[in-house]
Amino acid sequence: MTASADHSARRFRLRIASLAAAALCATVTVNAASAQGTPEERRACKPDVMRLCRSEIPNVPRITACLIAKRPQLSEACAKVMSPDRHSNAAHSRSSRPVVTQ
Repeated sequence: MTASADHSARRFRLRIASLAAAALCATVTVNAASAQGTPEERRACKPDVMRLCRSEIPNVPRITACLIAKRPQLSEACAKVMSPDRHSNAAHSRSSRPVVTQ
């Protein structure tokens, strides 16, 4: 194999590896995000998770702690989701809802 062909083959393998890593990251993010919050809450915070707390994926408690620690940097939508008042009210309202079983 010539040096040029070897270089091209390496670039191709690196590109494939990068695409595979990106796909895996997206899959892990979706799976981790589905572990907590409503779809709207996850949608509101996903860009901030990717921007500020990517290193914590897929550990949901660590992602949550990261978002809380970086609250001043959060988007307006995610800041509303991460609001301490919202969580205490949401927990109270969830506990007063009837449980529906199938």
